[in-house]
Amino acid sequence: MTSTTHQMIALVFAFFVLTLFPVSVGPVVGIIAVIAVMVGALTPDLDQPTANIWRRLIGGNVVGNIFNAFSGGHRHFTHSILGIFLINWAVSLLTTHLINPSFINEATIVANAFLIGYISHPIADTFTDRGVPWFWPLKIHIKIPPGPEELRVTTNSFVEWLILRTGIIVIAVFLLQSYLPTLKNFFA
Repeated sequence: MTSTTHQMIALVFAFFVLTLFPVSVGPVVGIIAVIAVMVGALTPDLDQPTANIWRRLIGGNVVGNIFNAFSGGHRHFTHSILGIFLINWAVSLLTTHLINPSFINEATIVANAFLIGYISHPIADTFTDRGVPWFWPLKIHIKIPPGPEELRVTTNSFVEWLILRTGIIVIAVFLLQSYLPTLKNFFA
């Protein structure tokens, strides 16, 4: 699945969560939260040495390979329940210890936005041809649907480009049409 598709899914996922738990944060925190969702959606793939961020950084190839080895390879630790819990713990620790207490509410909203984006990634990858090792270090990859491979998403495939992205857009339009005041209130 491409990074663009992951980010589209993360934004729709975040908007859905916002409809369940409406909050008003203002324009600055709102924009930072949207960016956090987008970054969170790509973070699980940092275990891949060919990730865009590693290609854009000087020495990124070396760092990417080290991170890949540390995480057990692509779609291992970073795509597991254990990885999600540890990333959540690390983000919470950073938020509570590095942020000025007067900004803790805003920082928590941004941290939660990042985690929503992060969690959306392995959920989306569950629909791919490789599935996700939710119970890593066990080598069981969960795939949905369990049936034919043709229905699963592969990177840049017809299923991803036409069916999945169209579905994401339809869901986004439905959510916007139904909950536009909630979205406006988020940035108010």
